[in-house]
Amino acid sequence: MIRQFFNRHKAWLKKEQSIVSLSFLTGLVITLFCYIMGNSMLPLPGETQILKDFDDFKELTGQQRGNVPDSILLINVCYDKALVDYEENGMPVGKTVITDREKLLRLLTIAKEADNYRYIFLDVHFDESLETPFDSALFRTIASMDRIVIPSHKDANLKDSILLPKAANADYTTTWKVVSFSRYLFLHDDELSVPLKMYVDRKHLNGSGIKKHLGGLWYSDGGRLCQNGVTLMMPVAVYGSLIDKEGHERERNYIYLGSDLLEEDYPVEEQIDDKILVIGDFKNDIHLTYQGNQPGSAICVNAYIALMNGDHLIKWGYVLVFFLIYSIVGSFYLNGKSFSYLFKNPWLGVLMSFFSTATLFFVVATVAKWNGVVFNMWVPTTVYSLIDTYIQKRNLYKTKKYEKVINNRSSKPVG
Repeated sequence: MIRQFFNRHKAWLKKEQSIVSLSFLTGLVITLFCYIMGNSMLPLPGETQILKDFDDFKELTGQQRGNVPDSILLINVCYDKALVDYEENGMPVGKTVITDREKLLRLLTIAKEADNYRYIFLDVHFDESLETPFDSALFRTIASMDRIVIPSHKDANLKDSILLPKAANADYTTTWKVVSFSRYLFLHDDELSVPLKMYVDRKHLNGSGIKKHLGGLWYSDGGRLCQNGVTLMMPVAVYGSLIDKEGHERERNYIYLGSDLLEEDYPVEEQIDDKILVIGDFKNDIHLTYQGNQPGSAICVNAYIALMNGDHLIKWGYVLVFFLIYSIVGSFYLNGKSFSYLFKNPWLGVLMSFFSTATLFFVVATVAKWNGVVFNMWVPTTVYSLIDTYIQKRNLYKTKKYEKVINNRSSKPVG
């Protein structure tokens, strides 16, 4: 009886088997493509839309924004400035403004002697063309300290080579399509980024932490498959002040270097005790994000938090769920059916006829965000759009070919 069933439905079974195989293949291709794109420096369109929607919802419901963990102390140097001589092509042209290096030296000297801080991210670039009387002492202090990192950039050289062991890359990229910051890359051509160096130092890891394999085809961290880039959740944001549930401004979520930290009666060593110090210009060094303008220091800190939370590690449970969703959606496309096919109730069928693939992936992205996972809709939606276009063109070609055969038959003379 079973053999009769298979013989009778052999063609149908063969077709269904082909569709299932192609659906799984489509799901696998999308999953691999998402991983590969996640390791690139290219931000994907629509990456942060769900994150922005959640942030807007928080603002609408009056939830407090700008929370900073107790372990992090944000130190703003935007008003701690000094004038130094500036030259162009070797000729003096006047003065320019830089961060007051004498105040930085005072802070770091105290921090070095106390040696009670967790880590220091000194987000101040020491350009080779600018010089102050405090440079030598400041640079020696930085070079002699443990648990400290300063930024470096590919298009600018540091003032002193003694700083190189303490420097890490602080660059990120945008594209013509995505001009705001969204994705952070941890390893830049084997060069550690600032967040990755902080992560390696804090975890006491050997080497770079994240390792590149086969020229960047895949990455690992401690033997686990990981991504070299992530879309940041941005749990730490600098808004200038905390906003409570009633919409009232509270104290700033950062302190000023000169007027608050150095000039307060409260000893500096007690203020920095067991803290990660993030020292940067939160007014002028700003970048566009889905949360509005944010300091570059905050972006690096959020990337560091993402590493410490393991956001870069591949979570196989989510990978399996996404793969199954891709495969199921692919089977619908290949069968030429809509989501209304799942429902026998005609009213539900009509309702689900308006349920598009983009809507489905928006729901998936929302649920993923609730669980602390960033899901990008662009890759699967684009792939299925291409499949849908191909199927439509193929059906149109078959229809025209069939009509041509019928017309040729009908044009032949009878008898």
